[in-house]
Amino acid sequence: MRVSSLGPWLLSLLLLTTGPALADNTADEADIAFELGNDAYSHGNYTEALRSYFTSYRLVPNRNVLFNIARCFEALGKFNEAYRYYNDLLGEDLPTEDAAEVSRSLERLRPKVALVRVTTNPRGADVFVDRTDLGSRGRSPQTLALTPGRHKVLVRKDGYRPTEAIVTVTKGRETPVDLDLGLITGIVDVTGTPAGAELRDSPTGPLLGRIPAKLRLSPGQRVLHVRAPGHAPGQYVLDVPAEGTLPLVVTLSAQTRPTGRVVVTANHDGATVRVDGRPAGFTPTVVTLPEGEHVLEVESRDVRPMRQKVTVIPDQEVKVHATLRYEPPPVRAASKSLLSVDEAPASTTVLTPEELRAFGWRTLAEALAGVRGFFLTDDRTYTYLGVRGFSPPGDLNTRILILWDGHAMNDVWAGQGYAAHDLSVDLEEVERIEVVRGPGSALYGTGAFFGVINVVPRESLGLDRRLEITGAVGAMGSTLVHATTSWEDPNRSILFSLAGMNARGADTTRLGDPGPIVTGLDGEKAGTGSLRARIGNLSLVAQLHGRTKDVPTAPYGTQVGAQGTRVQDVRGFAEAKYERVLSERINLSLRGAVDLSRYEGHFNYGGDQTNTDSGAADWLTAEARVLVGLFDANRLTFGVEGQHQLRVDQKSVGPSVEEPLGTRTRSLVSVYALDEWRLHPRLSLSLGFRVDKYTDLDTLPLTPRLAVIGRPYDKGLTKLVIGRAFRAPNVYELFYQDNLLTQRPAEQLLPETITTFEVEHSHDLTQELRLTVAGYHNRISQLITLNTETAPTPRCGPDGAPTQCLVYANSSGETLAWGAEAGLHWQPGRWLLVDLSYSYVTLRNASQDVVQAKPAHLASGRFLLPVGNGDMRIATQATYQSSRVDNISGADSGEALLLGFGVSGDYGRLRYFAGVNNLLDTRYAFVVGEDVSAGPVPQYGRTFNLQLTGSF
Repeated sequence: MRVSSLGPWLLSLLLLTTGPALADNTADEADIAFELGNDAYSHGNYTEALRSYFTSYRLVPNRNVLFNIARCFEALGKFNEAYRYYNDLLGEDLPTEDAAEVSRSLERLRPKVALVRVTTNPRGADVFVDRTDLGSRGRSPQTLALTPGRHKVLVRKDGYRPTEAIVTVTKGRETPVDLDLGLITGIVDVTGTPAGAELRDSPTGPLLGRIPAKLRLSPGQRVLHVRAPGHAPGQYVLDVPAEGTLPLVVTLSAQTRPTGRVVVTANHDGATVRVDGRPAGFTPTVVTLPEGEHVLEVESRDVRPMRQKVTVIPDQEVKVHATLRYEPPPVRAASKSLLSVDEAPASTTVLTPEELRAFGWRTLAEALAGVRGFFLTDDRTYTYLGVRGFSPPGDLNTRILILWDGHAMNDVWAGQGYAAHDLSVDLEEVERIEVVRGPGSALYGTGAFFGVINVVPRESLGLDRRLEITGAVGAMGSTLVHATTSWEDPNRSILFSLAGMNARGADTTRLGDPGPIVTGLDGEKAGTGSLRARIGNLSLVAQLHGRTKDVPTAPYGTQVGAQGTRVQDVRGFAEAKYERVLSERINLSLRGAVDLSRYEGHFNYGGDQTNTDSGAADWLTAEARVLVGLFDANRLTFGVEGQHQLRVDQKSVGPSVEEPLGTRTRSLVSVYALDEWRLHPRLSLSLGFRVDKYTDLDTLPLTPRLAVIGRPYDKGLTKLVIGRAFRAPNVYELFYQDNLLTQRPAEQLLPETITTFEVEHSHDLTQELRLTVAGYHNRISQLITLNTETAPTPRCGPDGAPTQCLVYANSSGETLAWGAEAGLHWQPGRWLLVDLSYSYVTLRNASQDVVQAKPAHLASGRFLLPVGNGDMRIATQATYQSSRVDNISGADSGEALLLGFGVSGDYGRLRYFAGVNNLLDTRYAFVVGEDVSAGPVPQYGRTFNLQLTGSF
């Protein structure tokens, strides 16, 4: 069918003259697309005309373009689509002549389409046909053109029960469908005094009833205003249940003073309003109060609460506007209870969920690379975390305590802290990461030497999500799949996730220059399964993770380039926790856990000589903790913790040791206390200590920590921290040996200790911009290192060729560290961030391998910028680390400038990320011990990562 081209263009010109004039690039582009559509239409190319018209309409919505879209569909014989667009156009405010032309077009199409007229009570319901996932066809009343036959018409409206009907439509006829939507309500059973008090949903709203009354209200949060002569008005915050009954007892006090009104607004609608500690509604709101002074609080998620005094004058109105500023999430790792970053008794950084998604970090180590004072070392077997200048080769992260929602992840065999794909496949289940610098043994015991890192996972996908699936591909043949399902209601929730990754690794690894080049042998596989559940006050978390990593660096004298050298790690735990508020001042927390770790190392020495060493441990942990508010300005935490290591097995590498080295067990009991006292509105004191009793150690470690937090002036915050921490020797250090071929067991070692003095001062240049400077001094004693003996009679070596043994021993003297740090942090919103930091450290009386493992200078910058309305974000991270070995300069000693870039965003239920690490393809290497690698270990060059997540 060919329609006349003159009529629509005349009507289009009339419609166009009534539209707004736009003089910008978008309008120019829309005009060009419109003209291209006209040209295509005049030549009978209706499909091409449609494409141009749709482009024009997306750029500048205009009803003349809508008319031409309808005429194109009619010319193509797609009468259902043509009818829909004509019908939509008829809903516009058209001039009389134009409306008549559109009506004639609809009448012309009626014999060619099957129509259904959908009306609802109430009006304005979204109309769907056959399936809701195809999107709404508009709002009732609505006339739709459908294919002839049987269809299901569904209608939805917030606050009403959905309903549907089956209808059969015939070409040339209009079938009416009239649907009633039942209002979803809950009942509020109001009793109390005085009888006859008026109930309203706003101070001046209509009368809902009088006490006693049963009010039928729509579900959700709302404020009920109660007023009676001679009594002070009251406001009650309700959460009305759907199809349920909520009892409410009202007690209005006799009015002894005149009243006035306080009008409360904020830059965040829906913020909670409290007056004198009692809920009073949500912004914007009007609160009637007795004359005099009152304390007004306004708070909302992710912002600093506003708290101020207001003076109410009788029969007058006071207006208060709360400007709420962004605030980072609270931190739990610093004191085992939720505190703001400013209140935490330590130098603290929190990586938010927005940062985790925008920067696309896949491992804990990647996330920490830009945190002040942290640096990484990757020897292609494990990734090691360095903090404040300390990360000796082979340390296995034993001096940093890594927690998973408060549960210690360091194993008990070698004290290893997992930080990369040996911890989890990715960070999709992580809500935030808390970084607490300095000694933490006063709360956590052994291992919390230089800091505590708490990885906090999410509890659910949200009320409107049940399934989330993530797929990712990246450089070096990396693929990743992650699936999570969850369900929750106010008192219960469950979340289960599975994830797996596989990577081919680097194609070649050059171990020094000159040095051997290894082809392949860098693959990695990992898998994670996790479960979280909550029923009331009881929660359960379980996780099992496994990882296999090929090692291309020929460690421990293995054959360079030989297949089969690899490590395998398994780490799992299950923990049950019960938390309950016993009274207004007493909280109780109980937890119990079972843990396991497994390690196997396979080492190819050429031919059939592949040797294996291994470690395995199973242990139980229990803890009871009570938090008591002694008075308003004081909180006392007291806890008891116990651990029993059921078995710790190990087998050393080499043909000389075919049997395991024997099963070891260990038990310990610990008590700790923490007193937090606000001495003055500008001064707080935190004093804690812990005592740990090991059944196999003669010493009794006592670890105190004192923190003074003061605000010397309005925009200043100063933290002074003095603390002590320890690390108990583990089974590996005490008893590992290879039948005296090269190493003998130490058998007796003292715990390592560190004493830290730290001061940190922050100055708020504005409400969003903070400058921080810090200085610290560490004194480390009894450091446990692997040394070569100087015994008069060598005790190791094969028969006839005695040699001195390697043995773990406590160092003599103290290792001293002095450091300074500075940071600038600006974050006015969730998706807008600038974070700059610099760190410097120098060591004294440290062994050469410790000195050569630290960069003296670290600098980093993180930038996050929203695009448009925030649905797209651009993130950039830059880090610089100085060289680590004095006599080797530049990139051969680890000096590097690393730049990362990422684009992320949300599109409906999809979330995406595309990023590049080491954008400049910087080539650099780390010098590690000869037992770890046959030469300097090169770090990865430029890599990319593409990720797509869908939630349903």
